[in-house]
Amino acid sequence: MKSLRILLYALIAFTFFLLPDRAAAIGNRYGMTLVKGSDGSYTIRDAKKIEALIGDPYRLPKALVPYESKISVYDQASVDKIVPEDIVYKKSVTGQDLHLVLYRSGKSNSPVAFYIHGGAWARGSYKGLSAFCKTLAGKYGITVVGIQYSFAGNPGVRMETTVGDCYDAVEYVLSRSKEFGIDPERIGFWGGSAGGHLSACCAMHFPQTKALAGWYGAYDLQYTMGFYAPESDVERHKFYDEFFNDWSPEYMDRFSPAKMVDSCSNMSFKAILFVGTADITAGPDNAPIYRKALAGAGVKNVKLRTYKYVTHSIGASFAGDDMYSKTLRLFVKEL
Repeated sequence: MKSLRILLYALIAFTFFLLPDRAAAIGNRYGMTLVKGSDGSYTIRDAKKIEALIGDPYRLPKALVPYESKISVYDQASVDKIVPEDIVYKKSVTGQDLHLVLYRSGKSNSPVAFYIHGGAWARGSYKGLSAFCKTLAGKYGITVVGIQYSFAGNPGVRMETTVGDCYDAVEYVLSRSKEFGIDPERIGFWGGSAGGHLSACCAMHFPQTKALAGWYGAYDLQYTMGFYAPESDVERHKFYDEFFNDWSPEYMDRFSPAKMVDSCSNMSFKAILFVGTADITAGPDNAPIYRKALAGAGVKNVKLRTYKYVTHSIGASFAGDDMYSKTLRLFVKEL
């Protein structure tokens, strides 16, 4: 019965996760998903939710015009040259291999940037953003490591499992610094959404962190899940019961970067946090909440980049190129 229930939750989650932010979805310049009707006209998905944050989205210029984001920082020579390496770093609690993907810079003693993908802690690929990873490695001499972690919805997986996987992955790489040609004292992190959350956890956990780029991250879990999986969304909320320890507020705060600052020390990294004012997925106040918490803990070098009218899908919006460019500059300067 328990296995059947887990399978049911997984199927429900899969259905939910395919709809709002699939890669093939048509979007406008603000990252809003467009739905094409039988007559060829478009409407905006979740327009009412968006309206609650920014007012009527249909009033915005080109709101119903399909848009494709162009990222200018990709270096084609690096994309063609860099060959990623796939490495198993541990077994998961379910007995499956967990992997890293390594993009070597080709330089000795290079800094390393860890990429942690998003996907509501339940989906996504550690091999994502390969063109950007290869550009950092090939053109800018920064070794990049993508991290795979245990997914919510699998038996025995809770938030502490997933966060622990990321810590273990970083430890694995740093302990093999000579083998991978990296400097373990110059590290950075970035990721989006759930990956932004996990990146922030790692940046705070490792005192040698020099840079953090938080892409629309989930820094206060109670606030985030109030948007993403409220109790009114019964099936989605139920899916995370085990992951969030039956929704214990104390448990969620224990793994919320905005609350973790009180138990972390020796944090001296520089950071930039990106958020859109129309983020109906994680909420537009996540980044400001985290920035304020870091400032209270003495981490003052945190910039906030807010994009007006942009949704959770910053990378697919007009702001995508700016986010990529500023992330690249942060790593090049601080690592």
